[in-house]
Amino acid sequence: MKVVGDVPPDLANSIDEHGSLVTVDPADWIVCFVPGLRRQWWHRFVHHRHKHVFAMRPTSTGSWLLVEPWWTRMMVTILPPADAVRFLRWGATGDILRIREAVPGKASQIRGWSNCAVLSAFLLGRPSWTWTPHGLYRQLIRERSTRRENVQQLLVDQFTKVVSHCSSNALSVSADQLSLPLRELLIIIGRNLLETMMTPSLLEVCYTAILEADRYPDATRAYAQHGPTPAIAVLTKILERAKQAGEVDLADCEAGARQFLGMLHGDVHLEAVLQLREIPTLSEIDLRARNAVKVFLDGAEPDEASILARGALTA
Repeated sequence: MKVVGDVPPDLANSIDEHGSLVTVDPADWIVCFVPGLRRQWWHRFVHHRHKHVFAMRPTSTGSWLLVEPWWTRMMVTILPPADAVRFLRWGATGDILRIREAVPGKASQIRGWSNCAVLSAFLLGRPSWTWTPHGLYRQLIRERSTRRENVQQLLVDQFTKVVSHCSSNALSVSADQLSLPLRELLIIIGRNLLETMMTPSLLEVCYTAILEADRYPDATRAYAQHGPTPAIAVLTKILERAKQAGEVDLADCEAGARQFLGMLHGDVHLEAVLQLREIPTLSEIDLRARNAVKVFLDGAEPDEASILARGALTA
């Protein structure tokens, strides 16, 4: 048993081989070497595109972790996707590198005076004696594992990961649920879809996809491909099966799926994306799903003539 001063023994004896209470795998950082946003007297002495450096890292919810060394403090904060894009666009005016951090690292605190280059090297766990962002850039670009990045692909990758994860959870249907009557099944799926749509992190991703559609169209397409498109596909299969069973009379099941999805989110989703209203409560979501299913099925149920005609064909 180790006893270190006033540290509880259970903590002192639970550190890993690197002296940390938790063991964390090395992560990739998006390191941006950029020109200045404001002119500074010392800019004339450094590289024209590498006057500052900061680091970012995407999270699993669509937000980004930002570490930006300032003159007066170290800014460490979580950015929503739309704000993160602004920093990434700034990064695109210089150079963006993907760097795997070193754990436990080989940097040292004895460097003394710190600036953005020194602190970024320390964040990455790199031994470095350079004082300029360009010097750090030249050091990192020589590493075999370093990769150049562009903003659009970074957004495509993150939107794909976040939206596909949310969609798969919302659209997962068990075998028992598939055996339920169509009305009950659609209520379950509708409620799951609405709850997912109204997740704050997904609303922020949707807002960013809309906001950046002209600038980064591939990212917006990635959002649509992994969000609405799978939902339409699942709903189409359910409606096709219901049509074969004679539960609905739809000429185009895919069009019906699109219509049902539109009835689900209506204007409430857009208002939530634009922050024009509060996110609906679970009870409000349940009521909206039930109302959408009722209106949809009442309009899609086969009329008496269709039932008689189908009976005549099968007789």
